[in-house]
Amino acid sequence: MWLFDRFLRLLALASGIVLLGLMAFIVLDVVLRKVFNSPFSSSKEVTEFAMVLIVFGAIAYCGWTGGHIAVDLFEKALDRPSLRYLPSLLSFMGAALFAVIAWQATVETIATLPQVSNMLRMPHYPFRFTVAFGSATFAVVMFIQGIQALRQPHH
Repeated sequence: MWLFDRFLRLLALASGIVLLGLMAFIVLDVVLRKVFNSPFSSSKEVTEFAMVLIVFGAIAYCGWTGGHIAVDLFEKALDRPSLRYLPSLLSFMGAALFAVIAWQATVETIATLPQVSNMLRMPHYPFRFTVAFGSATFAVVMFIQGIQALRQPHH
């Protein structure tokens, strides 16, 4: 499992580097806009593409480490022996959902392979592939967490 953890950390680190690059780009764009009245014409596209890399590069690591926001409104009501498999079921359902998202993103990527952006003329497929890959990786994380929840001792 440590190799998978390292892989997820590497993806999250790459996302963080993209985030830092995006921050620098936005600062430079604002300075160019305010000081020289000459912003980047493609800042919207760059931001959109970067956000795809940031979110789908780090989503699996965030799930792996429990970094997602969790609200335990129903924890007491659901803490019954008859519901002990609910966390596993929810993890498996989430894994299935993200597997479908990965599959559909792959199909969409293949169907629109020659598509490019308006301003930069950048191909869309690397970013759509990132959605597919990030979703598939998160599906694997959720599946592993579902199995781990099954193995946990119950009261």
